[in-house]
Amino acid sequence: MIGKRILIGAACLMAMQGAMAQVDGVTGTSVQTANTSCCKGKKQCCNTPAEQLKVRLQKLLNRGIMLGHQDDPVYGTTWKWDEGKSDVFLTTGDYPAVMGFDLGKIELDSKENLDGVSFDRMRKEIIAQNERGGIVTLSWHPWNPVTGENAWDPKGDAVAAILDGGAQQQKFDGWLKKVSDFILSLKTNDGKLVPVIFRPWHEMNGGWFWWGASSCTPAQYNQLYVKTLNILTKAGCNNIVWAWSPNLSDEKTVEKFLERFPGEKYVDMLGVDVYEFDNNDANYQQNLAATLDVLMEAAKKVGKIPALTETGCRGIASKKDWFTQTLWPVLQKYQLSYVLFWRNAWDKPQEEAYLPGVGDGAIIDDFKAFKKEKKVLFAKDIVKVKK
Repeated sequence: MIGKRILIGAACLMAMQGAMAQVDGVTGTSVQTANTSCCKGKKQCCNTPAEQLKVRLQKLLNRGIMLGHQDDPVYGTTWKWDEGKSDVFLTTGDYPAVMGFDLGKIELDSKENLDGVSFDRMRKEIIAQNERGGIVTLSWHPWNPVTGENAWDPKGDAVAAILDGGAQQQKFDGWLKKVSDFILSLKTNDGKLVPVIFRPWHEMNGGWFWWGASSCTPAQYNQLYVKTLNILTKAGCNNIVWAWSPNLSDEKTVEKFLERFPGEKYVDMLGVDVYEFDNNDANYQQNLAATLDVLMEAAKKVGKIPALTETGCRGIASKKDWFTQTLWPVLQKYQLSYVLFWRNAWDKPQEEAYLPGVGDGAIIDDFKAFKKEKKVLFAKDIVKVKK
């Protein structure tokens, strides 16, 4: 029995090392993932859904950049709540390799999230994406636990209130229980947990969220992130790959980028959020390149998988060649895990739609051309790449 355990452990270690010692396409250095597994030291270490997904992400990193889309299968620019629809599928014939969903309002016992998506429907679509071989990422915009307003209310010293000993600690611990219950409910037909990338407390370097730079110290923020990880891990969520992503910053240095980084052992993926809100393609290219340079250097320093965790061009329907002439010339220079475009809001498509929808004209053909790039990966491109 001892000999068998040693052999299994050695095989596990070799598999993990082989999969994770990949070469960064820009820096030429090895990218390692953090050991955030909740089964350290056990022979089944490689068999948790999270560890399997991390190995798969490392393999896919050498294949190309996965395309992702927020709320892709639940609504689009011209439709909402229809089952079997997807703006990406309707315009290209394939689903995104990565789908994003948000857990905001789950903490309030709401049946729907902050964008009106039923949590039951969300669960169904997450499982369906897993079954088609795709990957899922979850964000969370929880309401302010002090003021009772939404996540974009930075008032009330909320982070201090929910840390251990704070006035709202018990409330927040209950919120984390609701999050863990949902994540643990993501199961395949044979009862296996679906792995997810979880990206809480993002854009923490901005001042618009109650967990942002204007509302808490770096130490308080780090305590919040680690507390979240510890409670979800203790609850049995061994299907979480942990992601951390600041927003585009004016001060583009690694030191500033990592100012609120919670620590190498708590994070598996390093991301950044960069948008084009001003209809200035050249400015977006400049910001994106400078920010991705910093991301890649930071990812090298802390040994994490890099990703462009949110992006998009506001008013994409009016563009003609944004994907092939603005985005791809920059993106192709970097070895990123995925690029996630934000949602196509059915109720305000001109203000908040970041991928083409049916009837959007020339940009659809450009998006199809972008899809044909060898290093751009959709769902069908990754289905055969297993853990």
